[in-house]
Amino acid sequence: MIALNRCMSVLYAIGFLKNMLFILPVLMLYYGYKGVTIGDFFLIQGLSQIVVFAFEIPTGYIADVFSRKKTIIAGFLIWIVGYLFWVLGNGFSYMLTGELFFGFSLSLLSGTTEAYLYDLLKKRNKQGSFHKKMGKYSMMQDIGLLVATISGAVIYKVYGGDFTVCLCIATMVIAVILMCFMPDVEEAKRVVSNGKSKMKDILEISVKTIKNFEIRWLMIFSSIYGTLTLVLMWGLQAVMINRDVPVYLFGVILAINAFARAMWGGASGKLFDKLGLNKILNVLIVIVSVSIFSAISSIYVPYALVYVGLGLMIMGSGSVVPARIVSTTLINHQTKSDERATVLSVKSMVEKFGSAFGMIALKPLFDNLGVGETFMITSVLIIPIILSANILKKFNCDK
Repeated sequence: MIALNRCMSVLYAIGFLKNMLFILPVLMLYYGYKGVTIGDFFLIQGLSQIVVFAFEIPTGYIADVFSRKKTIIAGFLIWIVGYLFWVLGNGFSYMLTGELFFGFSLSLLSGTTEAYLYDLLKKRNKQGSFHKKMGKYSMMQDIGLLVATISGAVIYKVYGGDFTVCLCIATMVIAVILMCFMPDVEEAKRVVSNGKSKMKDILEISVKTIKNFEIRWLMIFSSIYGTLTLVLMWGLQAVMINRDVPVYLFGVILAINAFARAMWGGASGKLFDKLGLNKILNVLIVIVSVSIFSAISSIYVPYALVYVGLGLMIMGSGSVVPARIVSTTLINHQTKSDERATVLSVKSMVEKFGSAFGMIALKPLFDNLGVGETFMITSVLIIPIILSANILKKFNCDK
């Protein structure tokens, strides 16, 4: 078993490995290779988000009552099953089934991973550094994504899509093996009192979470912000296809996106320390506003300026990292250990609801209106982002 003082380094390595998504920079091309349209791609992504939404709270509770370590391992294994459906089949049904397995995996991992990291720190009385450690974990995930996106397009072009997905399976298997040697945090397990059903316990925690005014608005802000940045992230490939960007540049542009996210993750802790909640919210609003305007413009500007628009979209899509780290940190500090995974799963459920609605809505928009018009419509999300941020500023929350 790995010593407690070395767990952070191993957890960073696990995050790096599991995020080596070699197929990501050419995902829409892979969907096309499997016989799925761009519109169906967004529909499938939205349905996957619904699965995450549906299972978020029960899976978070599983991590509280049973074992966060085992829950994370199960999430990794289910993700591998999703990859196998992609490799072994073709067409809408196989791609959808794979994404549904990814959705269930994400419901197990989201909230659970953050709770596990927090409790490892708490066991050493270092929970005050959570926002910095979470930022570094996020950075390592995105460095893994960076490595994968740099090589993914080339691997896809030379060896094909199914071989590229098999490489994703290999790195996930290594992550599972490492996770098996990580310690469990027994003190974080929830003990349900005699006579109380687990369903009632889940409901009570969830209702208490939603009733907490500060936590509720932290979740709302994170959800809306995450939805808009998700549009920007997937919109990168839509813009590249629309403007006939060469395939070999897909990996380069997505690698820059991963690099930007890694830098955001590495800087998030320091930014939060230096700026505080109010100023960092102002910065995020400016960044995402500029980015969605750039997304709209990139469809209509001369070809040479498309790359400028893509660069600004990259900056905006990566800004979801500090937004989520800030909201997760503030929620963690208000949550008991034996409820942590469930509370964070409620947060993730709210985020996935927004993402699912947004991604499903993108199918008819992209199919019937076009890329630029779709970005114009989704830009209205700036309004609720500003409104929820103004409410959060009144809390004057501290880390």
